[in-house]
Amino acid sequence: MERESINHLIRSMAGRRLLVLGDFMADHTIYGETTRISPEAPAPVMMVREKRTYLGGAGNVVRNIDSLGGITYCAAVVGDDEWGYAVEQELLKVGSCAVLEVIHEADRKTTVKTRVVATQGGRASKSHSYGHHQVIRLDEETTHPITQETADRIIDFAASVLHEVDAVVLSDYAKGALSISFLHQIISMSRSEGKPVFVDPKSKDWNLYRGATVLTPNAREAEISLGISFSDPASTVTIEWERLVQGRLEELGLQALLITRGADGISLIDHHGFQHVPAYAREVFDVTGAGDTVLAAFSLASAAGATYPQAAQIGNLAAGVAVSKAGTAPVFAFEAERELDARHYFAGAKIRSREEITTIAGHLRRESRKVVFTNGCFDLLHAGHMYFLREARKQGDVLIVGLNSDSSVRQLKGESRPIVPAAERAEAIAALESVDYVVVFDELDPLELLKCIRPDILVKGDDYKESEVVGADLLKSYGGIVHLIPLRPGISTTRLVERIRSSS
Repeated sequence: MERESINHLIRSMAGRRLLVLGDFMADHTIYGETTRISPEAPAPVMMVREKRTYLGGAGNVVRNIDSLGGITYCAAVVGDDEWGYAVEQELLKVGSCAVLEVIHEADRKTTVKTRVVATQGGRASKSHSYGHHQVIRLDEETTHPITQETADRIIDFAASVLHEVDAVVLSDYAKGALSISFLHQIISMSRSEGKPVFVDPKSKDWNLYRGATVLTPNAREAEISLGISFSDPASTVTIEWERLVQGRLEELGLQALLITRGADGISLIDHHGFQHVPAYAREVFDVTGAGDTVLAAFSLASAAGATYPQAAQIGNLAAGVAVSKAGTAPVFAFEAERELDARHYFAGAKIRSREEITTIAGHLRRESRKVVFTNGCFDLLHAGHMYFLREARKQGDVLIVGLNSDSSVRQLKGESRPIVPAAERAEAIAALESVDYVVVFDELDPLELLKCIRPDILVKGDDYKESEVVGADLLKSYGGIVHLIPLRPGISTTRLVERIRSSS
């Protein structure tokens, strides 16, 4: 099935090596609360609560390749200034960056995009439950080309690593890192080594990217460069339209064009024809950096052996996750898998092994997501369970449910239990919208599992006292909390079993 093929390709992206070059920048976000209007002018007054700096531009491509499981080689050109060194420090944090060269040019100002964001509570959150409104964006930049000395250093760097990588990724934001002569050199070198080149183009003159493999413009960029409309995927495509675009591809020596169309999804045009991948209907939280995510995912998938239509599907999945997050947040491979399975109404991706859930929890912590954990037997799922899990999910961003295995249920409840085997219980819980992940454990209590997951919040019913909750001391040791939820009276699996037996 296609779903299994795409899932396999997503997992095959791990370990693929990509050389990333282009315009590296800082994305700086100021979060705060606005509660009044300034007496000096008709403008809101914001109380600053939090500031965060992320990699932007080519740096965001690097972050996404890393989070999707790839390995990066990159050379970045920044200014000899505070923001340039901030970009360098953020690149050093990328765990999969195998080889890194950062060049600080004295007369270059590092590109910084500062977004002022008003949020409910004044702090950043990955959760949709918080208000999120961008008030203004402030840009600082230099756009003149890099020096010839810098260009030569990057060419030498690329030449030294090209034999090690699977593909080359060029992120052009028109900030000067990718000059005309530099582009021609790097594309020519890559083709000589048999390496595909994937480019996110900014220039309307696509002759600059002649000889690349795939361009990934947005719809507006494609309209300007090709002189044709991309307003409606359904009505735009005609035989003449296809031939025009394919002729342009042939003229430029390109294999394909991947057009990102925001809420309309992604369109792929290659020598076989046109294919449109519609976007999945969902709440859009923030479109910042979604194009970088598509470039990273498409390039990685292609390097992993995906056909262009398959890589376009994976890029579309990753974009769907990206727009549901605040700011330039990276997308992880497990999130792309979850997105795929959500589109196929399949709950299986929520059910994970202990090893997998440990890795996932680590990724979630890196993203500052608030992880909630609860556990139980959940035999004969009933309204009380569903209420409890909905309330648990409200306490944070991600809910992980630890499910007692059949053997541990027997030890806790007796030989006649469970009524429903673990595999079926896990599938039923995973089908609930409030539950993000399910992991089955064999121990009588979840302490060892808690040590692996290290949740921010441990949720139990109020039939417990906090001192009785297994794992309470562990959570308190690293700043976590225990939250007790009032249970619905008169509803329990034991009572349901008794009623069934008495009626029979």
